Amino acid sequence: MPRVRPRRTLDSLRSLIVVLVTLTGLIAASAAVAPPGHAAPVLLSQGRPTTASSTENAGTPASAATDGDAGTRWSSAAADPQWVRVDLGTSSAISQVVLQWEAAYATAFQVQTSTDGNSWTSIYSTTAGTGGTQTLNVTGTGRYVRMYGTGRATAYGYSLWEFKVYGAGASATCGTADTALHRPATASSAENAGTPATSATDGDAGTRWSSGFGDPQWLQVDLGSSQQVCGARLDWEAAYATAFQIQVSDNASTWTTIYSTTTGTGGAQALNITGTGRYVRMYGTARATPYGYSLWEFAVFTVGGGDGGGGGGDGSCPWVGSTAPVSQRVAQLMAQMTQDQKISMLHGNGSSSPYIGNTSAIPSLCVPALGLHDGPGGVGDGFGGVTQLPAPVAGAATFDTALEQQYGVVAGSEFKGKGADVALGPTLNIDRDPRWGRGFESFSEDPYLTSQMAVAQIKGVQSQGVMAQAKHAAVYNQETYRNGASDNAIVDTHTLQEIYLPGFQAAVTQGATASVMCGYSVINGTFACQHPYILNTALYQQAGFGGFVTSDWGALHSAAPAANAGMTMEMPGSAFFGDQLRQAVASGQVSQATLDTMVSRVLTQMFAFGLFDHAKTGTPGAIVTTDAHKTTARQIAEESTVLLKNAGVLPLSTSTTKKIAVIGTDGGAGVASVGGGSATVTSSGTVSPLTGITSRAGSGATVQYEAADGSGGIDRAVALAKTVDVPIVFGTYPQNEGTDNTSIDLPGQQNQLISSVAAANPKTIVVLHTGSAVTMPWLNQVAGVLEGWYSGQEVGNALAAILFGDVSPSGKLPVTFPASLADVPAHTTAQWPGANNQVQYSEGVDVGYRWYDAKNITPLFPFGYGLSYTNFGFGGLQVGALGSGGATVTATVTNTGSRAGAEVAQLYVGDPASTGEPVHQLKGFQRVELQPGESQTVRFTVTARDLAHWADSAGGWTTTPGTYQILVGDSSRNLPLSGSINVASTLRSDVAGTPSRGGTVTVANPYGMSSPVGAKVSLPVTARSTAGGRLTFSATGLPAGLSISRAGIISGAAHHAGTGTVTVTATDAGGAAGTATFVWTTTKAADRPRADH
Repeated sequence: MPRVRPRRTLDSLRSLIVVLVTLTGLIAASAAVAPPGHAAPVLLSQGRPTTASSTENAGTPASAATDGDAGTRWSSAAADPQWVRVDLGTSSAISQVVLQWEAAYATAFQVQTSTDGNSWTSIYSTTAGTGGTQTLNVTGTGRYVRMYGTGRATAYGYSLWEFKVYGAGASATCGTADTALHRPATASSAENAGTPATSATDGDAGTRWSSGFGDPQWLQVDLGSSQQVCGARLDWEAAYATAFQIQVSDNASTWTTIYSTTTGTGGAQALNITGTGRYVRMYGTARATPYGYSLWEFAVFTVGGGDGGGGGGDGSCPWVGSTAPVSQRVAQLMAQMTQDQKISMLHGNGSSSPYIGNTSAIPSLCVPALGLHDGPGGVGDGFGGVTQLPAPVAGAATFDTALEQQYGVVAGSEFKGKGADVALGPTLNIDRDPRWGRGFESFSEDPYLTSQMAVAQIKGVQSQGVMAQAKHAAVYNQETYRNGASDNAIVDTHTLQEIYLPGFQAAVTQGATASVMCGYSVINGTFACQHPYILNTALYQQAGFGGFVTSDWGALHSAAPAANAGMTMEMPGSAFFGDQLRQAVASGQVSQATLDTMVSRVLTQMFAFGLFDHAKTGTPGAIVTTDAHKTTARQIAEESTVLLKNAGVLPLSTSTTKKIAVIGTDGGAGVASVGGGSATVTSSGTVSPLTGITSRAGSGATVQYEAADGSGGIDRAVALAKTVDVPIVFGTYPQNEGTDNTSIDLPGQQNQLISSVAAANPKTIVVLHTGSAVTMPWLNQVAGVLEGWYSGQEVGNALAAILFGDVSPSGKLPVTFPASLADVPAHTTAQWPGANNQVQYSEGVDVGYRWYDAKNITPLFPFGYGLSYTNFGFGGLQVGALGSGGATVTATVTNTGSRAGAEVAQLYVGDPASTGEPVHQLKGFQRVELQPGESQTVRFTVTARDLAHWADSAGGWTTTPGTYQILVGDSSRNLPLSGSINVASTLRSDVAGTPSRGGTVTVANPYGMSSPVGAKVSLPVTARSTAGGRLTFSATGLPAGLSISRAGIISGAAHHAGTGTVTVTATDAGGAAGTATFVWTTTKAADRPRADH
């Protein structure tokens, strides 16, 4: 900053000497004078490392006693003695201990301190403990503090909700960092433009504030939040105050004097003061000279202000319960953060308890800990008392986005009930090959279906106040070589943009996902978690992502390259984003701005989900499954079951089907209801197929079971099949994270079993529980085939409802079933699993049905295929012209059969041959339920983006002139309706689908908002149009009680607590529109956490 000339000409040597002496004293004072570090009581134990003699179970760890969450607890084994201890990190003077006991309290215990964790000194002892909340005033010193229990009040162990230790730790001292530095400053007056108020807080000893020549005058600084002020330093120019006060205020209107003098001496004055406020001012009432008041610097020091390291914040946290835009709250909070605190936001704490991933809280800033937990098919990682939903591939097979959103609601509700903040899912990697071990936990081979199901599930999960984490970005399609150099996907940008990125981009633009997980893959030689094109370009720039990116566990391989590429949070520990990141910033490899952006992305979502504004209520040990959740699980299992063949045997009639055989281990208690790995969800009570069928068949039928395992198993099954009306044979293969399958055949003797049973009884029905495609060499021998996927814990009830016709099958294949493994797109070793440290994605965009169409290969069953117990007809196709809002396509679906049922109308687009795009691609679907003879019109909107292809030469999504086919039917290979859309000129679109023709509208996304119920809010949303002119705003998903004006101001007061997905649309005069989608959480005032949470 340029030096400002003195405010007046000095006309005598004496005056010059006075100023030189003053400046000399100022410089010396600036270097040497600092406020003393006087101590104040502070909570020392929260978030500190905590250990115990024992724990009751994994859900009651020692760390739960110091996490600041009154809903989690430590519980010991049921024996004496037991202890829990906390490491304060440094020796501290202890003045108070608070024990919040659960019902299992101690009648006899001691509070002890230690300097080394070995030799202990008792500072409190009792044999008459009363339980409840015990506040103990104590005196002691130590680094370690423990509760040592010797007598239990119950037959159980010792159990503490919270163990709080207070004292005079280092974080309670008066900081030496100037809290006023660079903060906004104002004044009663300024002598001239060269002496503004801001010069007193700019840290420059050569610039100054000078007032007008009169009394009184004042200078005030806004600290940004209410803080405990403990010191001030006034560096006076020659025109100093003989009488002045230091005052504090929370509102800049009502002031409290915390220091007063009438004998001011000028020079550098260091003051020990005590007060609390957001605003601090010097209020001058008497001048030492005829001139005004003049300060080179006005420094303010606060408790916990530190020295640029250590702890920031004092627990006052004005951002809690605020209605300010989230960006302002983030800035306010970050202004108080130290560098260490910022870095602590960017990595896990290394613990796998209470959740599989955990960050540590920052109590002085009211930043809560984050708990991340698997997903994606419900609450995983061994937690009990949850609902085992059908595998995600089953959800995709419903082609029902409304039901998939309910899938997310159930999962989100249970994550919430368990106290998790982030659900690690959905998985939306493309099922490139049916051998992939995680195919069951993903959705589909098709990017459009994947996108729509992912958006629906994300909205459902996040509606429960839990952040979703879409995973694994990107091109993660195998387990064989994962997280190593050999899984180096060689893939072109065209394929990335059209196949492997759309799901993640839709999760951002349509689903407002709070976070994304980067995966184990290497892409064109660069690890995914440090790949700038995947993270910075595709997510943050193209999709406008406002959330944070978390590494898969152990998938981070660098500090600076990853941070600069867009990675945000390392899991599970701090191997790279701890000391290495700190050093990278210090050395300039990572800029401070980049680090601050990383932190702000995490904090933005925490604010958006109201995590600062409501206390966590869930606990890992809670029972969260409900009858309603099980009903939803059953409905998903029913709708996802795909009828692949029916030679008249289905549905079963109880009047004619009196003897049924259930054959195969998968038909009994060993049913494959879930896949393996991090997506495994523990069932709270699985209904096996045998149980479900037996129950539904009723007392008038006999259901017999034959596992058909071991020696003679097939012979026993054949003998049984000959004696029954209908044999139902179950087949399965496993899919597991960490292992790819080598085949898509049913393993063991299952194919022989099916063939043998079918030869013995032509009414044989086969039920398959697989995670992806499977071959069927016996297909022509059997009467019926059902694909049930991994159907979750309601598998038996859902299957029985399908078999007996209570529910008509309506599932559709989300993946192609090839006739043999030789037909799959990645059919060479170079493509799968790769060779010479490369995996060639040489099939390009021809993944799944695109490949079979391009190569004219007839699959066993095509993508989108699925039969019903009734029949449907398609007709009446109408295709409108392409306008700024897209083209409207309608068709009529009619139930031409005699039973009620549901059909999925599927719309495909065929680009002009000149584009080189696949023959046709799914761009719309709609599920309709129809009674016999009933018709319904289905409606689709086809946008320019739906017609577009990625053109590297044009640098984006391009719709070229020509005729585009519009095809409607019930699978990728049965499209009886055809029409066309003519495009006259080249159009370009962004990732969100906004076309460039006639102008582009861009809406500034606030990336989230939260507000207390009943509190008035005003959130301006801005937008711009390249065509200029006035914009009109509208919004969907706003909390009840809020509305948006045509000018883009969201205002009102929310009526109810909850979390919703809001989409704001801005439209210009020409009809061009842009959108921004974000989460808005409303919280009840009673839900707000204590400041020490």
